[in-house]
Amino acid sequence: MSDPVLVIGVDIGGTKVKAGGVVRDPARPEPRLIGSEQITTPRLAPPAFYDALAALIRQVQARLAQRGLALAPVVAVAHPGRFLPDGRLARATTPNLGTAPGEFDGVSPTRELGRRLGIPVIAENDAVAQMRFGLDVLLRDAARRERLLGETVIYLGPGTGMGGRVARVGRDGTVTLVTDGHFFDLQVAGCGDGTLTAEELFTGPAIARSIARANERLPAPIQPARAEELDRVLTAADAPAALRRAAEDLAGQQGEVLAALVETIHAGRIVKVRLEPLADGLVRRHVDEPDRAWSAADQALVRGARRFILGGSVGRSRGLGGRILRRALERLSERGLGQLELVQIPAASADAGLLGIVLAVPGR
Repeated sequence: MSDPVLVIGVDIGGTKVKAGGVVRDPARPEPRLIGSEQITTPRLAPPAFYDALAALIRQVQARLAQRGLALAPVVAVAHPGRFLPDGRLARATTPNLGTAPGEFDGVSPTRELGRRLGIPVIAENDAVAQMRFGLDVLLRDAARRERLLGETVIYLGPGTGMGGRVARVGRDGTVTLVTDGHFFDLQVAGCGDGTLTAEELFTGPAIARSIARANERLPAPIQPARAEELDRVLTAADAPAALRRAAEDLAGQQGEVLAALVETIHAGRIVKVRLEPLADGLVRRHVDEPDRAWSAADQALVRGARRFILGGSVGRSRGLGGRILRRALERLSERGLGQLELVQIPAASADAGLLGIVLAVPGR
């Protein structure tokens, strides 16, 4: 690549969708975002959902064209869900999309958007895009690069959901995705009765539930009961002492969960669970179904992994994410796993998914 290239990238999150032009310039290795627009994530069935996405993308295309900017004839989309080899979304992997369970099962985002936009579309899991961005930044850091080369790297991205992916970094810095790679449906050993999944334990909604329970015994509750407020309390110089202690305890609890999640992956105990909500409010757990279970070879790929990246809206936060990371490292050290390395994705990378998805475009 000799000249700057402008590609439209889209990041679909559980609360918002953001689209913008991403410039890749050989003179400036880090990607730059320009002309972005965002909407609240539409709570719509697939046809209307992709109509809304296409409208957002056209809006960004028009704005950039008005500025005289030349666009590459491709759109790159970071999309929730596990992608099957043929590009369709696997069953029960998009719980934060749609109006009813399973609406997006079997849908092909590339076909849906490509048909509406009339140009090629590249789509992959949003956590994969976030990981691409994180690795791109870390591999440009000389101090970090040497510790990543030749390693299997695990990305964990707690936010509205729990994203995750596995990559192998070659000795030349080449990044190759390996295995099914997703961990939202991973059964986490050592938490509760051992049947709970990462999605249930290590997300913004899970933290909100923990805050709500803690508020029942706090004279001055943490309000609103959200991860963002917990992060604010942890970083505010004027936060009341009692509130800060409660926030530290809650962050420490999530650090314990992260340690258990990392230890589960490091041990190669990959048990995958599909959750089926029932009419009576209970949940049926389907363990290691044929389209979800990891093979022995795949489990061996992550067994012994030593490098972990913490991202997502929760993981990259300065107060909450940093405290979670520190407690997890303390706990792992206590368990004799001090050789494992966990690093945060750069705190200023709110657009990690959008910037990272463009790295999936061939030649970019």
